[in-house]
Amino acid sequence: MESPYHSDVLIIGSGAAGLIAGISLAKAGLQVLVLTKDAVTESSSAYAQGGIAVPLALNDSPEKHIADTLKVGQGFAKPSAVNFYINAIKPAIQELSTWGIDFIGLENGKLQAENCLGQEAAHSARRILRVGGDLSGRSLMKSLWETACRHPNISISQGTSLLELCTNSSNEVIGGVFQDINHNIFQLYSPAVILATGGFSSIFSKSTNPYTSLGDGIVAADKLKAKIENLNFVQFHPTALDKQPLFLLSEALRGEGALLVNGHGVRFMTKYAPEDLELASRAVVSAAVWQEIKNTGAVYLDLRHLPGNFVKTRFAGIYEHCRSLGLDLAIDLAPITPAAHYTIGGISINHEAQTSLKNLWAIGEVAHSGLHGADRLASNSLLECIVSAFAASQSIQGQKQKVKFEEYKISLSPANNLSSQSGQNLKTKLWNSASFEKTEKSLNNLLAEIKQIKSQLPANLSSNFEVNEFKKQVLMSELFVLSLL
Repeated sequence: MESPYHSDVLIIGSGAAGLIAGISLAKAGLQVLVLTKDAVTESSSAYAQGGIAVPLALNDSPEKHIADTLKVGQGFAKPSAVNFYINAIKPAIQELSTWGIDFIGLENGKLQAENCLGQEAAHSARRILRVGGDLSGRSLMKSLWETACRHPNISISQGTSLLELCTNSSNEVIGGVFQDINHNIFQLYSPAVILATGGFSSIFSKSTNPYTSLGDGIVAADKLKAKIENLNFVQFHPTALDKQPLFLLSEALRGEGALLVNGHGVRFMTKYAPEDLELASRAVVSAAVWQEIKNTGAVYLDLRHLPGNFVKTRFAGIYEHCRSLGLDLAIDLAPITPAAHYTIGGISINHEAQTSLKNLWAIGEVAHSGLHGADRLASNSLLECIVSAFAASQSIQGQKQKVKFEEYKISLSPANNLSSQSGQNLKTKLWNSASFEKTEKSLNNLLAEIKQIKSQLPANLSSNFEVNEFKKQVLMSELFVLSLL
């Protein structure tokens, strides 16, 4: 009898977490189908610049890394999760090295020179392991794309957006409902489903994330009453280049000596964090930048005192991107703004990346593992992606229970028209009322507006791709604002 399933494992999302899980499972002999809303090259992982936090230096240790992570987490990180993730990253990096990932300064799993590691804010030691240069995320993703595309057990479907998860009568996940860019809606079934859909930072008008980061996986899981935690913890990055589209200026720039000056040309972090200065936690620096923009009209990142050749070579990717916009970081001040950067909360998972729903795993930014707490230590994001991906792979390989297959029925509402301006207007309202300056009154007013918009949307899925995307944005915005109240 022909199997009703389309693959052994269905992975929704093609960032670092999704591709690492897929490659690991494929190497174990499973047939893997990876689905991605946009091109396989478009993900938050590809936008990551700093690298991966790994305690490799002689003056470093997992214990120091754990202490730094807990401190930045402000009492909300889960110690058991922090211990698990940080102690798991070294063997994970060694495994990735065997796949051909070229980590700078790492040979046969051993660090050749400690100055190969980068320094970032709130880390007590140099521990940022890079791939290919200052644009580590893109270099890492290039290697993973090439590995995934070459593996015969992996199929990749691009331009495929998740609408909802398929379940059987026991509320066990058995697949998903998807829509392609031609508005076709269809089901795909699998005995194991992994959500790797990323976060929701693009519900804000100012975001470092790709436009696809609207919380698709969180919204789909919430509809099934999955356990979701700490959606109120969104991390804002303090230094996005204030030109459209926003471009992340890595924290590693400040790690190597870049300064922050306000619209009057005055260095101001002495006022907000006199000990850590520009290397205070992201929450502290972001709030300071926001306040100084209000007070003086602008804030700039200043690298002019650093050797010009150092800036051009150490940050070659960032330097060239800025040059393409008419900005020379070696001689010009770079205008910056805070921007929504990372979703800390999400779908609750255990150390095996299992959610509260049977047959559903969640990895990377869509998940809430307990690693980060109220704020995230720089470059712990790719660490989390890598470790959770391997954890999910091992869990799926070891699973013995099978779920009952049942055909999932799709409910469609009539198509309706939607102005793309509606989505942008909502993003602006989220930024103005639910980022740095928020009150109970402003949040309640915003929630009322969101509910009004929601009431005008179709109750079921729409045959219109844009309507479904906007609906996900509205539902995610509602979940986020509710988490703040």
